[in-house]
Amino acid sequence: MLPARDLTITWGDTPHYWRSNSIQDSRFPEGAALLNVCWFEINGRISTCKLSSMTNYKAYLVFMLAARVFGFRNEPIEAIVRLSRTGDLQQTIFLHAEGEDVQNDYQYPIEKGDGWLKLELGEFFNEGGEDGKLEIQIFRFNGH
Repeated sequence: MLPARDLTITWGDTPHYWRSNSIQDSRFPEGAALLNVCWFEINGRISTCKLSSMTNYKAYLVFMLAARVFGFRNEPIEAIVRLSRTGDLQQTIFLHAEGEDVQNDYQYPIEKGDGWLKLELGEFFNEGGEDGKLEIQIFRFNGH
């Protein structure tokens, strides 16, 4: 798991768009709160030597939505999971979708039961034996 502090968030250091906040009952004491979106891009990276060898993994985004969500309702977002030696897995995801607009070909968040949502970004196999990089990118450039 990567905490918000270990992610690269475009405009993440601009208080008009993002702010850090304390999180109760969480593995990490601090999270990132999106206040206003115009360009949504989050990147994460981890060394594969920190992962178990010969193991299949799934990458997830774990997040909460504010009561008033603006700019994500039924809007597609791209997610890329890139393992340095095997290439990219790219798919379309939705952070928030409703009713008849839900389509089976895409990934949607699942409630964990504690107020948090989890969204599968991709699956990969870590062979191990070398120090590679796992990179994850979530983005939507055509913001409001």
